[in-house]
Amino acid sequence: MTIADLLVKLRRTPLVVSVQASPESPLASTGAIVGLARASQTALGLPNPLFRLEGIDQIEAVRAATDCESIGLIKREYDDSEVYITPTLAEVRALIETECEVIALDATKRPRPAGCSLRELVAEIHGAGGLAMGDLDDIASLPGAIEAGCDLIGTTLAGYTKARVKTCGPDLELLREFIKLSPVPVIAEGRYSTPAQAQLALRIGAAAVVIGGAINDPVKQTLAFANEMGSTVARVGAVDIGGTWLRFGLFEDGRLIESERIALPGRRDAREDWIRERVEFHRVERLGISTGGTVDPATGVVWEAKPIIPEHEGCRLSSSEFGVPTLALNDGLATAWGHACHPDFAGRRVATLALGTGVGVGFVAGHRLEMGAGGAYPRLNDLSPVAGSSFEDLLGGAALSPEPSDDQMDRARLAAARAVRVLHALWMPDVIVLSGGVGLQPWLGLDELPSVVRSPYGADAGLWGAAWLAWSGPSV
Repeated sequence: MTIADLLVKLRRTPLVVSVQASPESPLASTGAIVGLARASQTALGLPNPLFRLEGIDQIEAVRAATDCESIGLIKREYDDSEVYITPTLAEVRALIETECEVIALDATKRPRPAGCSLRELVAEIHGAGGLAMGDLDDIASLPGAIEAGCDLIGTTLAGYTKARVKTCGPDLELLREFIKLSPVPVIAEGRYSTPAQAQLALRIGAAAVVIGGAINDPVKQTLAFANEMGSTVARVGAVDIGGTWLRFGLFEDGRLIESERIALPGRRDAREDWIRERVEFHRVERLGISTGGTVDPATGVVWEAKPIIPEHEGCRLSSSEFGVPTLALNDGLATAWGHACHPDFAGRRVATLALGTGVGVGFVAGHRLEMGAGGAYPRLNDLSPVAGSSFEDLLGGAALSPEPSDDQMDRARLAAARAVRVLHALWMPDVIVLSGGVGLQPWLGLDELPSVVRSPYGADAGLWGAAWLAWSGPSV
């Protein structure tokens, strides 16, 4: 097979099914792998599909049973290297014997076992008339793969080495970089789990998409459903860090069992000690944190915050700090997620307008929380509905008097109505849920507007949002 032949095949059917099983899987047998391959062949309706296969016995058995063409590889670990996908000449030569059309191998910058070179392996593949697919982890590995002679490359190892942070889903940005810079065809691979993601990869310019676990790994799929669905049986702690109060709630069996609050401590260590004491005292299994500022959900680091919460920027709200699995998000995002999990709103396009000490918003549609990189949240609070005044200046509790004047209330009502119009214009929600100490004030009058309702969680909306982060948080 030439690279031109391969591209013709991929243009006709850009789906490459990876038929593999992890060593500990009940499906890690040749018979099971053949059955999975035949099922995929039946679904594709092709006499000779292209499969990605691992291991000599499985490659030979699947090729015999399906008459498929194959991207073959061998996974083998060596003590002197982190490279494990077709790492040495021994694996390359074994794969050549199977007559697989393409041989996949690690083409990252990492040193190979026994000082073996990538160029040497690719030359061996070409000498036998095969094609070499370089599995890469980052754009820095591209030049070496091209210089070694790889005929095509894949994003297979993106997020699985130290070169790049692992994304929740496929690394589309790396794919985009490869498409722009690679002189050879690019195959999208790694954490593609939905048809929509595969379609995006093709739109970006991938020659094909390799799908593995989403099709042929019931263990992975079962875990995905279990993790996504979560459970409200767990005993979870919920923390709401606001500009005025620090609150803790204990939840179990989907109910708020008890809660307490203190005036916000001015020192970071005092806040963290208070949270840690409650986690230990109540023996919580998981912890959710709703907080002002911008929190990276992957690390728990508050990387941006206003001074209304002293010493907040730079703190880490993570499992390592509190001793239990922890997920922290900006308070507007967390409260929006909590509302989207409520029976009244689940499955609907729901926006949240949280008016407390500050102003927060969030939006959920299709059980997806709209959120920027690193946990960035929509900055409605900083927009100015009135010249010289932001929404937060007009609606935040920190800016309003304890007993607002008529003028303050008039300006707040005007700003709130404009905020609602902005949310409708941007997201077209089915419902806008009001929460927060200011948002629930009767004089604000927003719940008289169509599609605007008060939070069914009342004054505990922030705690419920944090609890839902712990029970079944959004994909991050």
